Amino acid sequence: MDLLAVTAICLAAVLVAALVLMSGFGLGTLLTPLFALFYDIKIAVLLVAIVHFSNNLFKLGLFFRHLDRAVLKRFGALSIIGAFVGSFLQAWLQSETLKIGLGILLIILGAVEFLPSNLSWRIPKRLDPLGGLFSGLLGGVLGNQGAVRSAYLLNYGLSKEAFIATATIIACLIDVTRIPIYLLHYYGEIANAWPYLLATILSAFLGTLIGKWLLEIITISTFRKVVAGSVAALGIAMAVKLI
Repeated sequence: MDLLAVTAICLAAVLVAALVLMSGFGLGTLLTPLFALFYDIKIAVLLVAIVHFSNNLFKLGLFFRHLDRAVLKRFGALSIIGAFVGSFLQAWLQSETLKIGLGILLIILGAVEFLPSNLSWRIPKRLDPLGGLFSGLLGGVLGNQGAVRSAYLLNYGLSKEAFIATATIIACLIDVTRIPIYLLHYYGEIANAWPYLLATILSAFLGTLIGKWLLEIITISTFRKVVAGSVAALGIAMAVKLI
């Protein structure tokens, strides 16, 4: 990569990391196409996964004290198990129809947040274990754990900081399981790309700090609408086969 390409990717990492801090997903989805311009798609996915994991660890350091452990226990553990199962099923399931169906579901879940309070509804808490397993399973099959996770976490009355901390620790646990497998097969490519990788990681850190500043000046109502709007936007993109 030349200097111009590295600069473009770093600027994109700053912008994307700032924007996705609130949504709880999207860093990998938005950065992977940029890396794929310069690397084979498998290597691009690996490099972005490392950026994603590093940035999640950074976010966790910033927000860990706000973690809602009760939600993590009820929802997070089964979400991770579902993601494992879904990852194995991916090779055997025809995912195009599932992706459209998930897109429609995300549109509905995101739109609910914009309805008047008397028309709004929430998923019953007694369904938490099923919801966690189901969201992880769909995420594992379709590769969109983050969007499904954020849509479900809107069901809880979490603070802005607790939402981010809880979503981030689940994402970290999922990343921990997949990155060692990538490294085992593609260590050489990572070693060659480390200067660009480090620059992108540091840029994402800067973006996260900017996002944290933005988080402090918005209300919880606006925060929830940003998350819901991001979920619905991804749902539309999936339903019309843009991604």
